[in-house]
Amino acid sequence: MSVPLHTTSWGGHAERRILLLHGITSSVAGWWRVGPDLAEMGWEVVAADLRGHGDSPHPGSYRFSEHVADVIALGSGWDAVLGHSMGGTISVLAATAAPSWARGIVLQDPALMLPEPMSEVLGWLLEEYHADSDADRIAEMSPRWHPIDVAAKVEALGKSSSEVVTQTVEVNWPWMVLDEASNLPVPTAVLGSDPGAGGILPVAFGEWLAGSPLIEYEMIPNSSHSAHRDDDQYNTYLSALAGALDRLPTLGGQ
Repeated sequence: MSVPLHTTSWGGHAERRILLLHGITSSVAGWWRVGPDLAEMGWEVVAADLRGHGDSPHPGSYRFSEHVADVIALGSGWDAVLGHSMGGTISVLAATAAPSWARGIVLQDPALMLPEPMSEVLGWLLEEYHADSDADRIAEMSPRWHPIDVAAKVEALGKSSSEVVTQTVEVNWPWMVLDEASNLPVPTAVLGSDPGAGGILPVAFGEWLAGSPLIEYEMIPNSSHSAHRDDDQYNTYLSALAGALDRLPTLGGQ
């Protein structure tokens, strides 16, 4: 059963509508710069807090199928959906389950698979929930982030919990949606981050996905996993995103 998700909007009514889906332990606040910039480009922008995150309900169950039901309940016919990390996972599964949900999707360093063992993945994800994970520690962990992104992450961590993270990983293990991604029924742009700077999608996998006529792949050099938070090259990220959105309608001869 779906739960009603909290959303934030920018841009009012426009010809093109885009839905933004954040990654695990984040919230709509992380789109503070992307949302307004897309609105200036002529998009009506809606960002959603996933279940267990931000101001959305904490139902205690976090299966991907339930996340998919939540985001599909927000409506269909989106001109584009932008999914970062786990938001990319959910975007893939939602577009697979309901091809009319979105006319195209952009996967930003999507979490299409997580490596074994599960304990190491949980250790990495739960590091942000260390006892002294205040703004100074988050800034130290991610020195390229804008101070507003640091504050947004601290707030998002406080509104979610280590229990949500643990339950999400455990109930969806093994975390693997590569097959679904390679068979996406809608035009898809994959914006990979640089593995040398913290990106989680291997370049070889991105290039393999681009073997589909509906999928293109681009790796943004020197971009971290959260490229939209890299203050030193945010404009590079935004340019790549804008280009991907403009090309979506042309993929596969659409």
